[in-house]
Amino acid sequence: MQSGSATQKVSNSLNAVTVSVATSLTEVEALRNVWSAFAVTDIDAEIDYFMTVVGSDHQIMPHVMHIRRLNAPDLMVIARLQTVSMPLKLGYSVLGRISLRALVVSFDGILGTRNREDEDLAFYCLSQALKKGTADIVHMRNIDVGSDRYAAAVASTSLLMRSCGQPASHRWVADIPASYDEFLDNRSPKTRKKLRWHDRALKKSFKNNLQLRRFSRPKELSELCRDMQKIASSSYQGGLGVGFSGSPIEMALIRLGLDKGWHRTWILYLKDQPVAFWTGFAYRNTFYVNTPGFDPEFAKDSVGRFTMLRMIEDLCREPEITRLDFGQGEAEYKAAFGRNIRLEREILLTAARPLPFFLMMTHSLFSVVNNQARGLASKSLWVRNLKTLWRRSKASPEKSQSDSGT
Repeated sequence: MQSGSATQKVSNSLNAVTVSVATSLTEVEALRNVWSAFAVTDIDAEIDYFMTVVGSDHQIMPHVMHIRRLNAPDLMVIARLQTVSMPLKLGYSVLGRISLRALVVSFDGILGTRNREDEDLAFYCLSQALKKGTADIVHMRNIDVGSDRYAAAVASTSLLMRSCGQPASHRWVADIPASYDEFLDNRSPKTRKKLRWHDRALKKSFKNNLQLRRFSRPKELSELCRDMQKIASSSYQGGLGVGFSGSPIEMALIRLGLDKGWHRTWILYLKDQPVAFWTGFAYRNTFYVNTPGFDPEFAKDSVGRFTMLRMIEDLCREPEITRLDFGQGEAEYKAAFGRNIRLEREILLTAARPLPFFLMMTHSLFSVVNNQARGLASKSLWVRNLKTLWRRSKASPEKSQSDSGT
């Protein structure tokens, strides 16, 4: 469907549509009963999780659309209004940043849609927010490129008014069976043997100086965050700014998760030193993994994989958890232990105003160049080796010096 026909089709049915927007936490709370009637599939679109994100930063405002229709079920668009800073990257170098006021839609945050027509209506409402000047862009992440939602987003505007060059990324999940042995049975005999050998080797090397702790109680918040921060500060994820940072939003979400019984973190200690963690949220039947971390000084001991497997072993004991969501990306462990379920892409829709248009065209140019270069480099061994060295450089300086023998 072309954007013009999609817009015309929606416009013809708007006489039976009423849209109200909650722009404060009080107004969002008033929607709790309505919200709870929808099947929320991702924790990011859960009302308490959403309100915690918004309430943790005074610069973030809710923008929740309640779309009521005369002869059809209601829809909701779970979004927040905030300023986003997007890097202009050339390879691994950040040459600059652009800042735009964005309507950020939560993961799976369009609730109640049943078909393409419903998706078209939701995007029409989002486009009207851009037209009114509420935001410069609509920002949506992790959209299945084969879905009606992605097709509706593309059809909602012209090619020039959406960002181009956003790379598609696989989403990886692992099925969680009733026992850890059953999980291992789905691996090859060679893999099972290797995993067990690494486990025994680590336990033999550190003997009584090895301890694994699971954090899931509210009273453990301070100790949990302190030890995750120690690990993250030395990891390459921390150097990239994607690992645990102890920001007010992160702390508030962990506190909420511990209070609600959603949050779990597994931390491995060697000689009383925290060296690896895996962390995330359990919601409905899925455990959503957040960015893990490990101390690169112990990389040769496979401390990250050891901790991940203990997490999986624990999750197998929780009958309500049947799926582990590793998220997006091409990390080796995701392909080794998960299965690819779909391709996803980020969507950026731009307001028809000169400054947002210019800035997003600039962002698109950098994205296209990097996407093409990434495709060529993925087949090159020396580029992969360069990426490994670059990641090491993002670890703490002390660790990098220790690894190099200086």
